[in-house]
Amino acid sequence: MKKLFLFVATGILLSACLNAGSDSNPGSSSKPKEIVITNDLENARGMVPSWLNENHVINMSEPPAHSGTFACISNDTTEYSYTYREILKNINGKVPRVATFSGWVYTTVSNPNFAIICSTDEKGSPYDWKAYPLDKELSITGKWVEFSATFYFEDKPLKPEHEIWLYAWNQSKKNVYIDDLKITFTY
Repeated sequence: MKKLFLFVATGILLSACLNAGSDSNPGSSSKPKEIVITNDLENARGMVPSWLNENHVINMSEPPAHSGTFACISNDTTEYSYTYREILKNINGKVPRVATFSGWVYTTVSNPNFAIICSTDEKGSPYDWKAYPLDKELSITGKWVEFSATFYFEDKPLKPEHEIWLYAWNQSKKNVYIDDLKITFTY
């Protein structure tokens, strides 16, 4: 019985020591909390309502998709990509400090007029709009290139009721594809 008590006491002490560096209060943690949303576009037509423009997601044969068989096309008739749209309070009870939209892009023209857009609406009216141009990063054609666009919300404070939109905007009118999307909200 003494051995069992000693074993349990040692376990409790060891557990307390291991957890001493972690904070059980998430609001005071020094590490920012993140929410990550990924979408490989393989099930775009069956995704939750947060995603729009699923008719821009096509079955790729030439060129092949970055992964799987589906990717989003943008060109002269579909200049806006597959789009993430959600009310901030539906993502998390807090408003994010930063949003990062990343993935892979394939262009058929060098340095296309192509940007990642982050816009927010308040009660259906535009509140803020930011663009992250990718034209300089897309100098090589015929190859999947990883991209990452980070948006900071320090200049205009967000509210939980605001709606956020994240998408790509292709003004080059030539075929540009995106695949394997990832959105990271940092709080």
